Amino acid sequence: MISQRRLWGDVPNGFNKIQDGQTRLLVRAGLEECFSFKEFNAPAPPEEASGHYGRAPLRAIALPDHGRGLVRRCYHGGLLRFITGTTFISWPPRPFREVAITVELERRGVATVETLGAGIEVVAGPFYRGWFASREIEGAQDLWVALQSGFARAEGLENILTAVATSLKSLHREGVCHGDLNLKNILVRRENEGLKAYIIDFDKASLFLGPVPRRIANGNLARLLRSVRKLDTERRYLSENDWNKFIGCYYGARL
Repeated sequence: MISQRRLWGDVPNGFNKIQDGQTRLLVRAGLEECFSFKEFNAPAPPEEASGHYGRAPLRAIALPDHGRGLVRRCYHGGLLRFITGTTFISWPPRPFREVAITVELERRGVATVETLGAGIEVVAGPFYRGWFASREIEGAQDLWVALQSGFARAEGLENILTAVATSLKSLHREGVCHGDLNLKNILVRRENEGLKAYIIDFDKASLFLGPVPRRIANGNLARLLRSVRKLDTERRYLSENDWNKFIGCYYGARL
């Protein structure tokens, strides 16, 4: 018999487990009516498109406080995406693990999204599809979009890179190695106190008891640089000199 911990992972306080046949939801208490099985399983109709994208369009869900939740379907990255697509086999389920990790990051004060829940649908045997839901950070845009848009020109590229370096340094100081750091899972927006960067998508993250070891932190930075080179092949938006300034800010940032 499969243990409850293997089925659900470490369920954070304030989250409820809901099951209907082969579909399981892990939802923040009080939001059960917002996230039904339909919202997680069915494709989003055009009127529920959020305008946000991961590897596919995100679905928008209305919340009781008039905010919006965003539902993201889980995809494999790299070559696995073309082989298994949205089907996973890892247990506890990856979306439930992401809930537990992201809630822990919120507790540690890391700038990230507010976790609302996750869902899985068992396809056959140990195979399942998964979804992750978080609160929309209104007015934020991913770093790749920000670099290409008027946002970078209006706010200043150096200011944006300083905000990102500060958040990433804080993440590593709190013992979190992202695992899949790229330009699309860093969000930036203007707030009253200034520019702020949020780091999202922690399904591959690793947690340490102390700060992330420097060697591993450097690997995280190298992963981000690979993303820059992949998306900005001509280095029109983030030049080698800009990257060097970012690294200098990361190592010199006072937090």
